[in-house]
Amino acid sequence: MWLVPVLLAILQIPALAQSENLRETGKSGITHGSIYYLGSFSSAKDLVPSSGICGAFGLLGRPPVQIPEGVGLDGYSSRCETVVDAFAGTREFAQESELSSPYRIIGDSQGRLIVADRGMFPAIHIFDFKNRKHSRITEGAGTFLQSPSALAVNGHDQLYVADAYLGAILVFQQNGKFRRYIGNREGERLFNRPSGIAIDLTSGHIYVADPPRNIVVILNSEGKILSKIGTTRGGEGPGEFLAPSDVMVHNGELFVLDSQNYRIQVFDLAGNFQQSLHLESMQRSQSLFIDSRGRIYLDGPQDTMQVFENDGRLVFQFGVTGTRYGQFKEPAGIWIDGQDRIYVADTGNHRVQSFEWGLDHGPKLPHP
Repeated sequence: MWLVPVLLAILQIPALAQSENLRETGKSGITHGSIYYLGSFSSAKDLVPSSGICGAFGLLGRPPVQIPEGVGLDGYSSRCETVVDAFAGTREFAQESELSSPYRIIGDSQGRLIVADRGMFPAIHIFDFKNRKHSRITEGAGTFLQSPSALAVNGHDQLYVADAYLGAILVFQQNGKFRRYIGNREGERLFNRPSGIAIDLTSGHIYVADPPRNIVVILNSEGKILSKIGTTRGGEGPGEFLAPSDVMVHNGELFVLDSQNYRIQVFDLAGNFQQSLHLESMQRSQSLFIDSRGRIYLDGPQDTMQVFENDGRLVFQFGVTGTRYGQFKEPAGIWIDGQDRIYVADTGNHRVQSFEWGLDHGPKLPHP
């Protein structure tokens, strides 16, 4: 039951609705560069590692393999050199070892990638590419995961999993052992259908978006409610939400994706309103992330990913509907590592894809 990357060459993904100029420049004069495809992983059956892009997954490999312009990527793979360890010495893989509906992704301080899968076999998949290991979490204290909808990691690499069906947060130790519940347990129900979770690594405070109730709940590290932002009736004013779908802590502030108000609201970490960001061309999104330069990433319309400056201006978008690498079908979760590598849960294509910014990586991926 192991998932391994199908790792491919570094390829450039063209911006949609942009000029042929490959270097998009913002108001500040900063050259953003372009987005390049790094690789993807989807199933233990792919049991391979390391071409030039394997560094994106913590592996070392050969120099990048360039794909000639005009050649499709369907069926192409460039294998990494060392296979991943297999469970109990076997390489017979059950169906549950495949990503079915990857919905959220996050990384921890050990360099592991953690994927929430809401498919036929709901599970949390943990990929340790450095040590070529994989594990799965399917339950906690007698309760099977039903619909894992959000992930967060605290300063001790403990994993927090929001389950929309259970209406609870499940907490696991870094080795995957269940630790405790926050929320719906034996009649206690703090949340309706939590869809976003973030943790302030300094205080340990937990922030949970609960769309049906139009609120964001702030809890301490023990799971005690400190305060709530918003009201159950919802609204359009400052500090009010309509179906807040995701949250993120960034540079000492809380960012809330106020999905049906088509904006992002910013608060201090105590929940006090700071400002609203009305993003250019924003449509209803479900996932939010911010990189080290303050650029805001959302899942966009028609199977695209959108990138905004912190003033709300759309500066880049990439991806189209499709099954080839660099194309998406119902992309959901976004996570960005410390080197600004971008990971997208490509839900409808049953995989996670990885990208990065760059200026001179090589051939352009042909537009489909």
